[in-house]
Amino acid sequence: MPKSLRASGFLFASIFLLGFLVNLVFIGMRDGILRGLLHPYQIILIAATGLFLLSGFFERLRWIQPLMFIVLSPVSIISDAQSIYGLGFFVMGVILLERAGFFVKRRSIKFFIVLSYLLVIEIVAVVVSKRPIADAVSPTFFIAAFGLFLWFLYNDKLVTMLKEPRPSVSLVDKGLSAAERSFVLLTLAGKSHKEIAVEFDLKESTVRNTLARAYKKLGVEDRVGLAIIGERYEILG
Repeated sequence: MPKSLRASGFLFASIFLLGFLVNLVFIGMRDGILRGLLHPYQIILIAATGLFLLSGFFERLRWIQPLMFIVLSPVSIISDAQSIYGLGFFVMGVILLERAGFFVKRRSIKFFIVLSYLLVIEIVAVVVSKRPIADAVSPTFFIAAFGLFLWFLYNDKLVTMLKEPRPSVSLVDKGLSAAERSFVLLTLAGKSHKEIAVEFDLKESTVRNTLARAYKKLGVEDRVGLAIIGERYEILG
């Protein structure tokens, strides 16, 4: 799981704890503190707070975050098929699944499964409340349509935001000269020794020797090792 989910675990724990305290004040004023503590929604909130805290501390438990929102969405939706709270929980769960890399492989199938899950919840909600089936289909349709609209409109930006940021490596801090930095960046861009030599009006041997010194400073043996660094880190010239 991405390390950034550690921060979101603590964030959600704080939000749910705040919700618990706010509810405690209002329920306590109406029904007394004891009922405010033992109200079913209060128990759910404090349990969710504890689970989110655990997900923040333990990497193996970070799957709890998307699961919590996916599981909590039916609670609100079944109470009201068109509830914004239930749909909000569902959307947050899907975003966290994306953030955790759930949709990296077999994206279309998994999105279909997730939307089918939402539709089933909506159908159960309208059956329980004896409302028209259209009340189940319409929220699902608009959530799917809105999601697709955002994806097509902001695809590149969404991928950038959801992608785990890579740590950076500064070529200057590694002690590379200006020429070494230029050659390294061009090599990472796919340029060959010959192409770099032509661009700088140099001999290939000069380019090769300059890159050899750069590789040594970066702790790699060749351009394959350099490519691995380029995959794992953001290279700062």
